[in-house]
Amino acid sequence: MFTLESVWRPAAPVARVWSVLADPRFTWPDWWPGLTAAATGPVVGPDRLAGAGTWADLRVRSPLGYSLQFRLDLRQTAAPSDGEPGRALLDVSGDLVGSADVTVRAVGNGSGVSTSSTSRGSTSRESTNEGSTEVQLLWLVSPIPAWFRIAARIGPAPLAWAHAHVMRAGERGLAERLRG
Repeated sequence: MFTLESVWRPAAPVARVWSVLADPRFTWPDWWPGLTAAATGPVVGPDRLAGAGTWADLRVRSPLGYSLQFRLDLRQTAAPSDGEPGRALLDVSGDLVGSADVTVRAVGNGSGVSTSSTSRGSTSRESTNEGSTEVQLLWLVSPIPAWFRIAARIGPAPLAWAHAHVMRAGERGLAERLRG
């Protein structure tokens, strides 16, 4: 089981960040390099954003040359409101099995962006610009392909680095989308 956590602090209001992340058309592949969607199943909630039941079949390309295919199923969602964070709980299936938890909250003038990914004791961190929103992405997943399970036992550090690289690409892509 991998516990992978990333924290992004995009320089945009929490409602704007939430609207991009919770787009029912699942537009993440439009702005996240290395992420593609084979199919999506949008469910529009009463707030016109993604509702429970929304799903996406995704493929992510690692900087190490391998790809993983997985499906995200939105199990539960609550938009940020009245100072409370927004939260999306997702089930993960395919080459990775487990869950994802995305929390989006407003923050004051932060000390900077801190992106960190942790896997089996290996940590990668990067700091960039200040922001007004914090996005926490927590993955609790187990790899299914035998080659990936073996690689995770032999050398987890390169896999943690690859995850951090993919997540930083997502953070940069989100920041660019929010500026556009």
